[in-house]
Amino acid sequence: MKKKISIVIPAYNEQEVLDELTQRLRSVISGLPQYDFEVVIVENGSTDGSFGKLVAVNQSDFRFKIVCLSRNFGCDGGLIAGLNSASGAAVILMNADLQDPPEIIPEFIKKWEQGYDVVYGIIKRREGVPFFKKIMSSLFYRLINSLTKGLFPKNVSDFRLIDKSVRDCICGMSERNCFLRGMIAWLGFKQVGIPFDRPARFAGKPKAGFFTLAKVAFNGIFSFSYLPLRLVTLLGFILFIFSSVTGVVFIALFFIYGRVVPGHTSVITSMFFLFGLLFFILGVMGEYLARIYDEVKQRPVFIVKERIGFDS
Repeated sequence: MKKKISIVIPAYNEQEVLDELTQRLRSVISGLPQYDFEVVIVENGSTDGSFGKLVAVNQSDFRFKIVCLSRNFGCDGGLIAGLNSASGAAVILMNADLQDPPEIIPEFIKKWEQGYDVVYGIIKRREGVPFFKKIMSSLFYRLINSLTKGLFPKNVSDFRLIDKSVRDCICGMSERNCFLRGMIAWLGFKQVGIPFDRPARFAGKPKAGFFTLAKVAFNGIFSFSYLPLRLVTLLGFILFIFSSVTGVVFIALFFIYGRVVPGHTSVITSMFFLFGLLFFILGVMGEYLARIYDEVKQRPVFIVKERIGFDS
């Protein structure tokens, strides 16, 4: 019996890309006749004509299935929705904008057949990406690796293959603030990376702006590291020691020399500095409290509005 492989793709306002995406996927699938394939495309609350195009694709090729969400749940929400609908012995995760080249899929499968449970893509070069964004991406990986003791490979992408055993673990995790590549890295299993050049987006505009990417970055940091809280504690201890020593010095100067600390500028500056530091500390604590609040509410990561093509 042939092994079944699922390909999960979240799509949000990608009507300009879908024709090319499905054509290239069919080409890759036809080159791997020893496997059965299903392509689960998660329609992630699009407002353009993506849904109509996906329905037409499903009607012409039963291997393409649609999970239609009630609204946009973000990239990770869409991926997890697809994972919950995938039934293959292995699942390939990729984006719809063709920056994850489908032609690399056979290399992923080859590594999987060699016994690897997770095969992830490592971006060697990014085409069509502004220099500032490249720098920010590099800084993010340096920061998150220093905070998590090297949990994340540098320049790792969401483009990857995971075994069914890994897929089952992911679907069994009930986290609300999902950072999927972090969750997969945390699970362990036997993992390997495959370098690839990431091409520019095939068509359309990127859906993730600066603030969206910053939110994802903060989510990754606060979801997988307690170090910010520990740094706050350390900072408070250092300030306590500094203020205590400074107080003792001023008292000693007063009793020995009768010297009084002159001026109000230093006092006002110190107040602004300490209040700013206090609000920063409260902000760090608030980030963790907000995540606890989300977990306590236990709202679903995604809501399925309609499923098309799964009966066949």
